[in-house]
Amino acid sequence: MKRKTKIVFFSIVAVIIVITGGIVGGKYYMDKKEEQQHAEMVAFVKKHHKVIEDDLRESDKNNFITKITINYSTVEHNPMGGANASGYINGDKTLIFHIGLDKVTIDGKTKVESYGLGTSSKLTHFLGDE
Repeated sequence: MKRKTKIVFFSIVAVIIVITGGIVGGKYYMDKKEEQQHAEMVAFVKKHHKVIEDDLRESDKNNFITKITINYSTVEHNPMGGANASGYINGDKTLIFHIGLDKVTIDGKTKVESYGLGTSSKLTHFLGDE
């Protein structure tokens, strides 16, 4: 009986070790994948920051904007495609904007466009959109 008990015990321990290893390995893999995706999205936003600036300046009826700062730590992949980013205007972290960027194909030509520009109520006031 003792031999059978030892075999069962070591089998259970082995299964627990394998399951734990799988969970830890899976978590590590998912973290690395998420980190890589974030880096790709940040590079995409940096490459096309001019699109964001143009969209914000187009919304600026009062020529209020002097400096646009994108907060790259907020950049994330949009499940519908593209990337979402946030930032602030003129060095004032209360003048917040949120915007999305995505590649679109029109007449066979691919270009990057912004969508869903959202601004804080304070920024909306300064831009003249009220």
